[in-house]
Amino acid sequence: MAVPLDQQYKLEKKGIIEERIPVLHPSGMDQHYFVTYIPLPTNIEDGATIEQWIERMTFICDDLTWLLQQNHIKFWCEVAFNKDFHSMLDSYLRYAPRPQRTISINNYSSIINGKELEEKLSRLIFMCILRLSTHKESSENFFTPQGFGHVIYDNYIFDIPRLFDICSLYAVNNKELLSKMIGNIFKQQEAYTKDLHDAIKSIKDVITKRITIFHTQNGPKKLNITTKTSGIGEIIDLLYYILDLSCTINRFFSVYPQGRIIFFHEDFHLTLIHLFETFLRVYERTQKSNEISDYIDIFEETKYETITLFNDLVASCCIDPLLINENKSENVESIINIFSLLITEKRFLASYEDYFSLCQIIDIVHETTELLDDQQITFYKDGVKQAIELYGTPSCKRKLTPVNISVNMQHSKFDSILKIILKLGR
Repeated sequence: MAVPLDQQYKLEKKGIIEERIPVLHPSGMDQHYFVTYIPLPTNIEDGATIEQWIERMTFICDDLTWLLQQNHIKFWCEVAFNKDFHSMLDSYLRYAPRPQRTISINNYSSIINGKELEEKLSRLIFMCILRLSTHKESSENFFTPQGFGHVIYDNYIFDIPRLFDICSLYAVNNKELLSKMIGNIFKQQEAYTKDLHDAIKSIKDVITKRITIFHTQNGPKKLNITTKTSGIGEIIDLLYYILDLSCTINRFFSVYPQGRIIFFHEDFHLTLIHLFETFLRVYERTQKSNEISDYIDIFEETKYETITLFNDLVASCCIDPLLINENKSENVESIINIFSLLITEKRFLASYEDYFSLCQIIDIVHETTELLDDQQITFYKDGVKQAIELYGTPSCKRKLTPVNISVNMQHSKFDSILKIILKLGR
């Protein structure tokens, strides 16, 4: 009968003494040297640099091919204890091109097999991650679930930043398989859930520090001009940061939906409002700049990803529970806090109205709970109207025209739910 790898032991001689040690041990690795990954150089006309890049990519592909060919024991000894492997994996997860920042195919046109090399490496990394997240390869090669959880956690095979990066890179094209992989990691090692809470707190701290330079001494709500320390470059840098952050978390939610409630309980949705509102304040004052005009497409993508992320958190953690009558008073309190913040952060609210409808959410809350009085409803809806009038896009402002309100409602994701609720209310 096969024995799980985490329960296998061997005798190793040290002089005249035999010592019983685990089979999964540093002595079992080949100490194979893995080179680190670097992205495609920006100057593709530099022949020597491109040649070095191709050589490096080829080395990494060969190294990973070798690694994946190793048997169960050799593979796990290498990935658990080889520091060079971890350096290589971290460099790839950190610097590999994201889908939202895809390098133009034209950049590879003058590089022989350049695109093929990048795609080959991406596949090999994914195959390696797949093997790393599998606790049972066969009836002969496996870990106990508990042993697997300890191995991947104690040897830093996975941590929350790595999981975020993996989702950012692979969730779009490998959603179903990645969902099983990430789900298995969290299932076999509960410590990752606590780490996720801690990671969210750290992200919020980073956000606070990043937006500080765009504040005046009186705080973000008094911000009227871009401060001397916050030039165009820093604004563009913040734009890309928000894009990468929102895309990464959206991809993470797509493969691990259970993560939504953890982010919500850490009030990440409120932090997201402050972050994007602060960005919009400085962005609108630089729109006449030629430098910022080159980033209109990036801005639109960032806005979409950020608003989608916010709506996903609110819908899944507040609205959906209300519809099934779950924790009604608690969820209503949360949604009222969100409403109250949104009508003060009018730029964010106007952006939200480009894709969704807060008024329809207000109606849903009212019809399902009857905990909002007419005065509150009027107050919140007036806030929405004011936000659209001040900062709404032309298409968004058409919502204010009575004829078009019904048209927009037909296309809302909440419309069918709202009709059912209204019918039941009668």
